[in-house]
Amino acid sequence: MSHKLDLLNSEKIKQFELERIETLPTGYEREPKKGVLTKYLMLSLLVAAFGSAFQFGFSIAIFNTPSDVIQSFYREVYSDRNGESMPNSTLNTYWSITNGLVPFGGMVGGMFSGFTGDLLGRKNGLLSVNAIVLISTILNVISKYIQSYETIMVSRFLTGIYCGLFSGLLPLYLSECPPKNLRGSVGTLNQLSIVTGILVVNILGLPELLGKADRWPILVGLSLVPALVHILLVIFPESPKFLYMKKNDVSGAEKSLVKFRNHDRVLIDEELEELKEEKAKTADNPHAAWSDFWTIERLRKPLFVALMIQVSQQFSGINAVIFYSTGIFKNAGLEGEWPIYGTIILGAVQIAMTFVCMAIVDRAGRRILLLTGMIGMCISSFMLALTRIFSDKVEWLNYMTVVSAVFYIIFFSIGPGAIPWLITGELFGSDSRGKATSIAVFVNWLSNFIVTVTFPFIETAIGSYSFIVFGVLLIFFSLFMLFFVPETKHKPIEEINDMFKRKTIFFPSSK
Repeated sequence: MSHKLDLLNSEKIKQFELERIETLPTGYEREPKKGVLTKYLMLSLLVAAFGSAFQFGFSIAIFNTPSDVIQSFYREVYSDRNGESMPNSTLNTYWSITNGLVPFGGMVGGMFSGFTGDLLGRKNGLLSVNAIVLISTILNVISKYIQSYETIMVSRFLTGIYCGLFSGLLPLYLSECPPKNLRGSVGTLNQLSIVTGILVVNILGLPELLGKADRWPILVGLSLVPALVHILLVIFPESPKFLYMKKNDVSGAEKSLVKFRNHDRVLIDEELEELKEEKAKTADNPHAAWSDFWTIERLRKPLFVALMIQVSQQFSGINAVIFYSTGIFKNAGLEGEWPIYGTIILGAVQIAMTFVCMAIVDRAGRRILLLTGMIGMCISSFMLALTRIFSDKVEWLNYMTVVSAVFYIIFFSIGPGAIPWLITGELFGSDSRGKATSIAVFVNWLSNFIVTVTFPFIETAIGSYSFIVFGVLLIFFSLFMLFFVPETKHKPIEEINDMFKRKTIFFPSSK
């Protein structure tokens, strides 16, 4: 009875809207109705993000806090096998390989993320990745009991693969399920979940909790928790855009929208009409080929922009700041476990500022947040370099190093941390979004790999001056954001394509 009343009320609302539209003055164009974040939609997005982005952050940072414990395990296994202590050079090599296998696996996973999303669907693609999570977690857990660091290395490679897949699949799902006016704030849920996962695992990895020789298998085993929660995604619908554009399932797309939009027929009909128009415009070429990204201008230009944004995120120096955060706090006078606690506080700051990004991204826009973040990081990088260079002569500069690191994290979080994952999906239509995402995720992980492998050598060669390198790069990235990156906030793909056809390289801000 209640369901019939809901349907009757929906029809009355729809009829009222139609009558109101018919009475509008001639030439008046009605503004599209703004969608809301329904409880059903919010729950589906939270489940998707917790099982993939939170898993991403939890998994890549799982050895951050207990790194000394894991390295001791490497020494122990080596000693038992060879009857001698493991040389420091050998440990450093093995540990570098262990860490480097994560971004290497990320490149592999990233390459196949778009293909997986187009073949299996956004939802089913996300769910299928949990098979790799299971295998990786088992290998990690049994490593201690079979006395093998090789299984840890294989597990880290698999971790990279599933994180690469998640980093491509989740942004697709997050960009295609919510109403257009909420896609910015919903898109930042990806980054928010990642940094939350990092913070949680850093806390759990403390020596007082699970960061001990006899407890770290429990820590790595907890990766199964997000995977188990992720299974709940089976009860939620597939992306309506995927169903309509990729599967030609108009009825399925409508049913998905009915659930996500809480039976709001006006909003549902508007979105179905938009999907119909977009599909009509891509009817001649419904599936972009890989070669099209290099030969067709409407794909080549936005791909170049998307890739540069991904490169800028990794070459901004964020991993170097996080890597040296504990040392920065030690130099500031913190002793014992307090440098680790300081790093955890930095993680909390990152979460807080990602919330700020989520709150303002649909009002301020993507481009301005990227630009502001890059300029702020640039200034912070030079400050980090100068304070580290002269801290031996002026003791209080150690405290300024901490301040510079905090501001660096703040500026990274309000734009460059979250926006690259969001804007890539907005630069492309449904005919090319999957493949474009694969390329972008691959380049992001490739950049991560390059920075991870080369930064220790750069730091050894030039020491504290390494952050000047990042500062110079950030000047270039800031100029790129200013002159080449368009504003995609609330814009249909056709309007974004038209912006790339302009002869000028300057993109004005969106009103």
